[in-house]
Amino acid sequence: MKSNVEERRRLMLDLLDKTRGETRALLSSFDPDRVIHTDERAWRVRDILGHLGVWNWEAVRSLKAYAEGGEYYCIPTDAQYYEYNGPAADERKAWKLEQVWAEYETAHEELKRIVESMPDEKWDGEMVYPWSERGTAEHLIKVMMDHEKVDHCDLVVRATA
Repeated sequence: MKSNVEERRRLMLDLLDKTRGETRALLSSFDPDRVIHTDERAWRVRDILGHLGVWNWEAVRSLKAYAEGGEYYCIPTDAQYYEYNGPAADERKAWKLEQVWAEYETAHEELKRIVESMPDEKWDGEMVYPWSERGTAEHLIKVMMDHEKVDHCDLVVRATA
């Protein structure tokens, strides 16, 4: 019989696969240079993809540090969010589209790997998220996939309707 942790881990792996498949299908169906929303950076489809890759890597770093007994975060306070997010997005504007997709795909594979290998005893413990909030590993995966789908992919759909 499977343990509760194993069942929840499987659900998170399924969520990662489902979200990546939906994101891949959606974003690859648009011109990567199409502007989706026009804040000070004029985010294109490819910029959203780059943003997702960046944040998924940050989640990987936090999960890995936690699994190894440490902590990792890239933003010490909410007030510093834009100081990190803007430059990270700007850096990827110069990348080739293939590089942006590769980072996104690799980050998702690493998220899956760390979820698969997370020690059972760590699954329900409290960890530090990349933006300095605290919660469980499972909740971090849910937050990250919600960020991907609701905050960004659904935005693309609304902006292009």
